[in-house]
Amino acid sequence: MRILIVGAIQGGTVAIGEALAAAMPDAGAQALHLDYSGFAGEFARVRASGDLGETGRFHLLLKTRLLETVLAFRPEAILGIAQSPLQDPQILSQLRQAGIVLAYWFTEDYRLFPYWKTLAPHFDLFFAIQTEPFRRELEAAGCRNFRYLPAAYDRRLPPRSLGDPTPFPLSFVGAPYPNRVHYLSLLGKDSIRIYGEEWDRYGHPGTIVGSRRVTDREAQEVYRRSAVNLNLHSSMVPKDLGTGDFVNPRTFELAGMGCFQISDMRSLLPLHFHPADEVVAVRTWDDMMEAAARYRSATAEREAIAANARRRVLAEHTYQHRAVRILEAIQSLRGDRSAGEVRPVTHRPTRGF
Repeated sequence: MRILIVGAIQGGTVAIGEALAAAMPDAGAQALHLDYSGFAGEFARVRASGDLGETGRFHLLLKTRLLETVLAFRPEAILGIAQSPLQDPQILSQLRQAGIVLAYWFTEDYRLFPYWKTLAPHFDLFFAIQTEPFRRELEAAGCRNFRYLPAAYDRRLPPRSLGDPTPFPLSFVGAPYPNRVHYLSLLGKDSIRIYGEEWDRYGHPGTIVGSRRVTDREAQEVYRRSAVNLNLHSSMVPKDLGTGDFVNPRTFELAGMGCFQISDMRSLLPLHFHPADEVVAVRTWDDMMEAAARYRSATAEREAIAANARRRVLAEHTYQHRAVRILEAIQSLRGDRSAGEVRPVTHRPTRGF
């Protein structure tokens, strides 16, 4: 099967598109990644200008690049990643009329990013990292075919090796959502290291990088060098902790890299990890701080839990696993197997534990 992966313009979902496209050949598909990340700077400039004519020309450029790629690659299926420019209803209709299966992977919180309401009805398959009540709301919006598909780990990322030094006792990487600002403000300068764009606005003394976006490579280096990685899921409710549903991509990335993490509990997390033996998950801030204090000095326990998480990820949660799920859903929808067999995932050992 030939599948075109339409990548995001900006944000954390850029890496998701790249990783999924790289995983597709292992699942038996010929994949092409249409990378739009090079347009991020122009996108920000045009959006800030507010010029309607310039905005129209920019969107025409994005559409032209998409159609030229489709004509050259001749895909049997197209998968859009969250924040990708695969959103024009007229173009989506034309692609479907041409017999191309259209799919979308919405790897964001549907409550915070409601653009799915106008987008989902135009796709044959709509994958998301949340279940109910999102499923019902999608059906009400006219979504044809919903599938739950959690985030994953990019097997190309080098893992942390057993015994590597961890000079950072406690670290956090991520954007300053209200709940994160509220809880991290309770910690002093020497208690935590914070990395993430716009944290400088809040004056937290523990901010190491706060005036720009932290690159994926920088974030991964922080993960490896941290004894405890704090994984506080985003929420617009300041005191929200332990009540959310989706499992963010960072959970799978930390686990896959063999880096120890403490996460707030998520209703979907037990489907993917044991909330003590693989990912330490808590329901209150006091429990999170108690766990951080305990595991900072408990090196052997941290290593064991991180090793368990990595084994689980390699067995169940790589982008190769997600590629298989996507291809099986597409072939089931098409009702034929003529595009080739979907290959099962086999684990290839990599460096580290």
